[in-house]
Amino acid sequence: MQRSTLKLAVPAVAMAMVAASWFGVSVLAEAADTVNITLNGSSATSTSSTGVTISGSTVTITAVGTYQLSGTLTDGQIVVDTTDTGDVGVILSGASVSSSTGAAISVTDADTVTVTLAAGTTNTLSDASTYVSTSGPDGALYSTADMTITGTGSLSIRGNAYDGIVSKDTLIIESGTINVNAVDDGIRGKDYLQINGGTITVTSGSDGLKSTNDSDTSLGYVAVAGGTIGITAGTDCVQAVTDVIVTGGVQTLSCGDDAVHAGSTVDVSAGDIVITRSYEGLEGLKVAISGGTVTLTSTDDGINAVEEGLNEFAVSANALITISGGTVIVNSGVDGFDSNGGIVFSGGTVVVNGPSSGSFGEGGLDANGPVTFSGGIVLASGASGSTSNPATSSPQGFVNVRFNTAQPAGTIVHLVSAAGAEVVAFKSSKQFQGIVFSSSQIISGQSYRVYTGGSVSGTSIGGMYSSGSIAGATQISTVTASGSTTSIPTTTPPITTSPTTTTGPTSGTSSCAATYTVTSQWDGGFQADITVTAGASAIGGWTVTWTFADGQTVSQSWNATVTTSGSTVSATNMVYNGALNTAASTSFGFIGTWNGSNGVPSVACTAS
Repeated sequence: MQRSTLKLAVPAVAMAMVAASWFGVSVLAEAADTVNITLNGSSATSTSSTGVTISGSTVTITAVGTYQLSGTLTDGQIVVDTTDTGDVGVILSGASVSSSTGAAISVTDADTVTVTLAAGTTNTLSDASTYVSTSGPDGALYSTADMTITGTGSLSIRGNAYDGIVSKDTLIIESGTINVNAVDDGIRGKDYLQINGGTITVTSGSDGLKSTNDSDTSLGYVAVAGGTIGITAGTDCVQAVTDVIVTGGVQTLSCGDDAVHAGSTVDVSAGDIVITRSYEGLEGLKVAISGGTVTLTSTDDGINAVEEGLNEFAVSANALITISGGTVIVNSGVDGFDSNGGIVFSGGTVVVNGPSSGSFGEGGLDANGPVTFSGGIVLASGASGSTSNPATSSPQGFVNVRFNTAQPAGTIVHLVSAAGAEVVAFKSSKQFQGIVFSSSQIISGQSYRVYTGGSVSGTSIGGMYSSGSIAGATQISTVTASGSTTSIPTTTPPITTSPTTTTGPTSGTSSCAATYTVTSQWDGGFQADITVTAGASAIGGWTVTWTFADGQTVSQSWNATVTTSGSTVSATNMVYNGALNTAASTSFGFIGTWNGSNGVPSVACTAS
């Protein structure tokens, strides 16, 4: 099965039923070969003994064909057990099945199974609270075979012991109104779970939607192409071993842990995702958003690209967040965006209301690698800083503004061009201390005036407005669009230090030099960049060392492995930036803290 095929064919039985309905003919009446099974409390009857056996309250389907269930089975089970090749069609037409021993419907053996919810009918399935056997089925609607759910009727499922809907193979939901309430997972497929339509509501004690195949990297994914989905989950709302792929639909998620968690990639190209509650909103090794709308609230990071097993301060060559389209609105308790690697903005609209408090590095945008702006509109606010590690080589200009003191919720900030045109206005929903803004209107090297006060107008996108008025506002400062942080005073001037460089000595037959520059400084914190340059011959690696004389500390670094012993700091190259040709350069940087004085240390570079 190809993962790129998001819309799979509806099985032949279901297609024949749909075709019949186009001509206004009763689907069930036309299906002359359909076997009708009537459930009568503690027993059942069938219009044919071919393919069906009934023993007490257990109905077993033993052959390929189409079977229509109606009536109530108060304590029994529907079993599908056939070695035939082909599809078993199970039509639920006003059927209610509950079991005190296990699953309500259990497909123990079949080629494929299609469960059709007959139009205009309401159906219910409820399993036991304690299963007689714990080695078999573990869901109210359970299948060991590929299973498709289709039709326009409704289905309510109660998973009293384990999950609601389970397939130990592939699970596709095409349509229907489906309500799942489960003690454990809501809807689970093994190879993959694919939702193409329908109205689906899940309440689960553990995960909401889930795939579990961890033995094949081409499987283990969850794909949502359509439908309206509402999930309230005790842990993750959507969890996949590999990818979560969203190409349509509307999802509303309230989650005890992550809203969407992928072992590999979260890929959103269309649809609407509204996350009202989560620990982290979207998490994966890579998160890519190229379309649709994502609106999320999280108590921790909003969007997180993380490489499992990697030191949280190390720069990952694999973790990456890319925003190339769509609209993303984040309200986060910690970082709005957090990446072990880089963050790339090339399109779309992003507004981040980051943490209202926290240590430096917790802000709107936090990346161990570079944050690059090459397109789109990005506005991010945060507590101690709006962004870390902005790439000075970003093709699109940006301003990174840091206030000397925290600004209260409701503060209005205006960014105005030198010619007096309003570039953007922002009304904060909570306390903040830094703002970064990038758009095609920001030209690197040009100056912009920053105001607080006044008013906003037009449509709000997460607190960002395209227009407003500076009438009654106060000009705070003038900032220059570039790749460095601009600090602006609010009550007292911030402590600043002009960039200072020191070139370290070289040693050995291969040589290198290091240049230490304080690129930005504020009350209690600073950012420094170190450039390493090879000497007259190529080098295979480097180590830069220095000793802080004023009690400074390193709190976060990128593009180097940084270790400290007392006041002595050692920075060693990463795998990807150690080898340098003659006179070639690379750089790394860090965020540090200081108190009282922030003298520039002498640095030494040793090549290998």
